[in-house]
Amino acid sequence: MNENTVSWWDRLESRSGRFSLLLLVVLVGALSCIAASFSGTWEEAGWRIIRIVLCSVCLQIAFVTCEGRECLQPRYSVLLLPVLVGQMLLQVGILKVGERFPDVPAEQLLPVLPYLLSPTIASVMMGRRTGMFAAASAALYGWAFLPVDLSCTQQGNYLIIALAVGLSSAYASGRVHKREQVLVSGMVGGIVSILFAWALTYALLLEQPGTPPLLRCYDAPAFEWMSTLLMIFVVHFMFAALVGGLVPALERVFGIATPMTWLEWADMNRSLLRKMRSVAEGTFHHSEAVQRLAEEAADAIGADSLRAGVCALYHDIGKINAPAYFAENIPDFSESPHNGLTPDGSAKIILKHVTDGVELAKKYRLNKRIIDVIREHHGTSTAYFFYRKAMDEYEEERRKYEEGVIDAPPQEVDKTIYTYKGPIPQSRESGIVSMADAVESAIRSLTKPTAEEITNMVNGIFKGRVLDGHLRDSGLTLGEIETIKDRFVKTCIAMAHVRIKYPKQKSDDSESLAEARSTASAEEEKQS
Repeated sequence: MNENTVSWWDRLESRSGRFSLLLLVVLVGALSCIAASFSGTWEEAGWRIIRIVLCSVCLQIAFVTCEGRECLQPRYSVLLLPVLVGQMLLQVGILKVGERFPDVPAEQLLPVLPYLLSPTIASVMMGRRTGMFAAASAALYGWAFLPVDLSCTQQGNYLIIALAVGLSSAYASGRVHKREQVLVSGMVGGIVSILFAWALTYALLLEQPGTPPLLRCYDAPAFEWMSTLLMIFVVHFMFAALVGGLVPALERVFGIATPMTWLEWADMNRSLLRKMRSVAEGTFHHSEAVQRLAEEAADAIGADSLRAGVCALYHDIGKINAPAYFAENIPDFSESPHNGLTPDGSAKIILKHVTDGVELAKKYRLNKRIIDVIREHHGTSTAYFFYRKAMDEYEEERRKYEEGVIDAPPQEVDKTIYTYKGPIPQSRESGIVSMADAVESAIRSLTKPTAEEITNMVNGIFKGRVLDGHLRDSGLTLGEIETIKDRFVKTCIAMAHVRIKYPKQKSDDSESLAEARSTASAEEEKQS
């Protein structure tokens, strides 16, 4: 996804509410056109269009009532539109093909309709809650496209099966982390379709007398009804395979990253991570530590731990352009290259790793959320070490000027030279990564820290960042910030391998221990 596409989506998302309503009108119009095209008479087309409009009104009311804010994002709304339209076209196509076989009534095709198509895509790409909403939408819109000669009982059967298969498939695919796991939704959908078709035919008795059952299992050879069950299962499995093939293309077109994509970006064999490990090994290990802190904190408050961890891995990739100028890459026995630079020259190199990181992320086509974290993880903070160094030099020069040692007054220090451009973190994950970065860097500067020193250090960092307003736009509440702080303390203590200090062994204790050992050795020699 290029930069122009990103800015286009950003412009749309600023008008998300109005844009979603516009897309709803477009969806209703598209489905109405399909209904008119596949209807035999104008009366039939009008009846289907009325159903579509009523379903849209009900869904919109449910949407506003449940506050499904994630669906308001234009890229999500735009994605749902073609997916729902595609599912309706596929459903109509299956029913039209079935009309060519008089021996196969329309109600017997109900168990093999593509109920799981849009719920699975929505759940994988936008979350389980959106998948549930897509399942309800697909069931209601699909009801509008059923043949008009179906009875109310048969239409009820359709709605029950559509909701059962759609909701179960959306739930099963809500936490997919591998592409092959998408096929699980097909297995689940097939099983649920078979169970509900069997229940509606034999247990619930929702078939009218004289009409064919949903599953022709009684009064039929075993081979015939087993083939029917196998066909239902295989058809749903094929629909899931279709979803698995569509998801990568949809991710690229709509700029939506699924958990599968996040895991792919976390692969240590990716070229950018390999480059950071070889060129800036210290930065790489620092990023791994920040990743662990970010994942632990995100888990603690219910944020997206996978996304936070991946963003933490890439947050300092800009340092690979000048690794020798960053503390974690400078060996203890080596002289710092900053010793030969002015404070503002050093600050320029340090601050530039943010812009360099953004450029590298765009070059390697990383997700916009990763780019946002790279840009935001320092917020508008100051490179304090070099700013303080510049202020000390300024005060020294001013003292010399006042004493008459030098003739020209020194130029005042411009703090903006030492300040990151920001913005401050705009999401919970970005706020977590920024705090994890600050905490890990500070803890690394301590020599054999104790638990008390780590706790005091973390408390001080959080207090300063909260007072500076660094987290005010991140969406983190004060309670969540406190939870993150506590989790950082526990994780840092575990990472530092802090152990209690044992009392020194007394001399008489060591002498008695040596005597006991010599006695035991003598006894062993006697026994041998």
